[in-house]
Amino acid sequence: MPSTCVFEFDRPQPIYYSGETINGRIQLTTTSEKTVRALYILFEGEAKVRWKESRSRSRNGKTEHYTKYFRANETYLNTRTHVHGEGALQPGTYTYTFNIPLPLECPTSCVEKYGKIAYELSLVLDRPYRFDNVFKQPLTVLHQVNLNMQPQLLIPIKSEDIKYFCCWPCSSGPVLSTLIILFGGYAPGQTIKYKLEIDNQSTGYDLEDGVELKLIQVYNFVAHTPHNKTRYHSNTLARTTQGMQCLRLSKRLVEGELLIPPVPPTLEMGYIIGVRYEIKMSIDTGACHTDSEIKVPITIGTVPLAQSATNPQNAIDLLPTAPVEPETPGSPFGSDVPPNYDKFKPPSFEEATSIGGKFIDRDVDERNRNDEFIPKYPMYTNFAVATAPTLDDSAPLLQTPNSWDSTNTPSPPYTRENLETQPAAGTVGTVE
Repeated sequence: MPSTCVFEFDRPQPIYYSGETINGRIQLTTTSEKTVRALYILFEGEAKVRWKESRSRSRNGKTEHYTKYFRANETYLNTRTHVHGEGALQPGTYTYTFNIPLPLECPTSCVEKYGKIAYELSLVLDRPYRFDNVFKQPLTVLHQVNLNMQPQLLIPIKSEDIKYFCCWPCSSGPVLSTLIILFGGYAPGQTIKYKLEIDNQSTGYDLEDGVELKLIQVYNFVAHTPHNKTRYHSNTLARTTQGMQCLRLSKRLVEGELLIPPVPPTLEMGYIIGVRYEIKMSIDTGACHTDSEIKVPITIGTVPLAQSATNPQNAIDLLPTAPVEPETPGSPFGSDVPPNYDKFKPPSFEEATSIGGKFIDRDVDERNRNDEFIPKYPMYTNFAVATAPTLDDSAPLLQTPNSWDSTNTPSPPYTRENLETQPAAGTVGTVE
């Protein structure tokens, strides 16, 4: 029977915000004696960027084709905790606890065509003259982006475009388009409502082919080898089209909405992987003319604006009613303290659904890769907001009915139990 490994965490899903501490334990069950150089718990958080480009060059009068590889790596966390030294690991069941603090600057987990930001917890049996036994558990880490700490996002966005048909002296008047969005920031699960005002001042052209609005996600990947280069990749997250007719010398108002799917928050902090969002509006002006377009940047966060609540009463409850003095000298908040979210349940978490391609980590052998892992992001319904669960030291870690008795206290960092002890259900890895 192969060795098995179960990872348990202090919450139903292994999803953590930067600045939190990852608590849990690992249960290893072996059925035969293993000789090890060391046994340790490894936690890694890193970003990887990689893509290739086809090139050609001329040598001795002949055209030569070759492939150029661009790549970069960035490490955010790498901790190793030894739990067993060199020697024999006897058959049995062993339990190891872990406590890993996450730095505040950890960027959000993501997977895309040309790179990924990934966090993994591993139990490694370093074995002489044989392949190491490696058990891995990927996690989602979210960089907290509280939109309420950016008051400029409360200002409605208004962008205009002027489209002329033909040139002077044949010009027949412009088409003026004005796109209005209520807020500059939203969270996944919320709906972006928009208004499009069209003023067709042309004396010779009717607009009859409709209007399209799209929510677009734009990734940027920065390579450092063989030299610095940035590559971009975009995904259309939501799209709405409306048939519309705006005759010459007339006006038209178009209204609609776009639902934000589970996506990572905006990240523009100088990492090798960044992501931003924009709304693109296009008015089809006919086959003989270029379309009228407007692009508007928006911010996606992990905590929505209080004023953007679907239920207005929720927004009233969230807003501070009186200035609050800072608790300590030099506090940056003062009267602008963030709203209280205690009345609202946490959001649900859903896997990203708009990935433009799966990054394959060629630096890791196939035995130890987690290429199928997809991060999960908060989704807000009824304007729920994110709150980290309170950890009760007296309560057991996440378990199922087949796990240890709930009255037991957590095991010490290194124990050996009876072989007949049934392993806890959960994330299980096996090796021969």
